[in-house]
Amino acid sequence: MYNLTYGQKKLVEWLVSNVKNEYLNESFFIHWKYTGLIAEVGWISSYKGLQKDLRTITQHSIKVLAENKLLIYKVKSPHDPASFSKNEVWDCALIPDIYNALDNNFICTDTSFSDYLTPLTDPSGFDDELADRCFPILATGGSDPTLWDSAVRTAGVILEERLRDVGNISDPNQTGQSLVSKVFGKNGTLESKFSVPSEQSGYRDLYAGIVGAFRNRSAHRLVDPSPEEGGAFIVFVNLLLKKLEDLR
Repeated sequence: MYNLTYGQKKLVEWLVSNVKNEYLNESFFIHWKYTGLIAEVGWISSYKGLQKDLRTITQHSIKVLAENKLLIYKVKSPHDPASFSKNEVWDCALIPDIYNALDNNFICTDTSFSDYLTPLTDPSGFDDELADRCFPILATGGSDPTLWDSAVRTAGVILEERLRDVGNISDPNQTGQSLVSKVFGKNGTLESKFSVPSEQSGYRDLYAGIVGAFRNRSAHRLVDPSPEEGGAFIVFVNLLLKKLEDLR
């Protein structure tokens, strides 16, 4: 929630309205006239509307809007207290959040959920082997599809190796969906981990699907996925690795 008074909200409304009506630029200068140490009401020299419509603006209100991250300002010509009467100029600029604040009726929406939708931005929770082997590949060019191709292929190999490890499969010839069946199928090595047969078959279908649709495809030909597709795959593999670790 924005910490604004009614008058400060009306100032936001006035600023946005005048920018949209092209009476005011998003960047503007506010001139303050001082009498001794007291700043009188400020005015905007570039305002194109009628002077009688120029809203009352105070230094405090501008500071509050800045504290709420609705605009930024910089004192361009600071006031000299030794001068009895002198102008001070503030260089101000609206920032995009001021429009969102007004559109949302000053209700500050919680966007922290986006952090969970883009976990690659914080790799601290990633599987260690996945991070150690895939991230250095991408560090040389995160927008290069050929590097994502290598990272995706590596992630698929890690998943297959983890299936062997957690599933106690020593036969190196077991690969792909055959490997998944040995681990999650009927009489599979992890069958004792499931008390509900449908959950066991769900795991089998899930891992068989990812192996068949993605792992095999990237293992046998060049795919060169987009960064968005490659990132989504690696995030999903990370989840599958975590689920496997939970079954140890």
